[in-house]
Amino acid sequence: MPLPPLLDALLIAPFRWPESPHLGIWLGSVLLALLCLLLGESTSALLYLLKSRFFKAQDSHLDDLVRYHNLSVDAIHQGNKEAYLATNSLAHEHFGRYFFAQAAFGLASLWPLPFALAWLAQRFEGLTFYVVAERIALGYVFVFLTCYICERVVFGRIKRFLPFFGRLEAQKRAEREKRGKLKSF
Repeated sequence: MPLPPLLDALLIAPFRWPESPHLGIWLGSVLLALLCLLLGESTSALLYLLKSRFFKAQDSHLDDLVRYHNLSVDAIHQGNKEAYLATNSLAHEHFGRYFFAQAAFGLASLWPLPFALAWLAQRFEGLTFYVVAERIALGYVFVFLTCYICERVVFGRIKRFLPFFGRLEAQKRAEREKRGKLKSF
């Protein structure tokens, strides 16, 4: 399904700014990946802020996970194998619930990628971009995903310094500290 002409024109513009098509694909991909990153991270942050009952229930699973894990460590130190197996089983159950809920929550930041790749496919399917003395051919997927991954790594390192995302990171850190630490075996 084609995009509305105005949106298509806005998305294609950075690809056409440089005269060189090689620079154009990289510049356009960098900016499109940045747009996807910001949309996805904003969505994830919005979900975190809304924190419906579902996410509060997931936080209780994490609290229970920490509590049962610590109880199982205490039981193993006391030599009580039955108590260890029982509490460790409960800790595993809560870990599974929390893990898969967090995986789904984390995927919320990736929703723009398929749309961007679909648009890129409409525009650049079948085109190759040569690098290194015309010997290595790259497609739009490689260029776009390379830009996106690099931006995600950089964003992960700087987001605590950004006003909106920094406050969220501080809030998450405070929740982790309030929850307590896992005991070590």
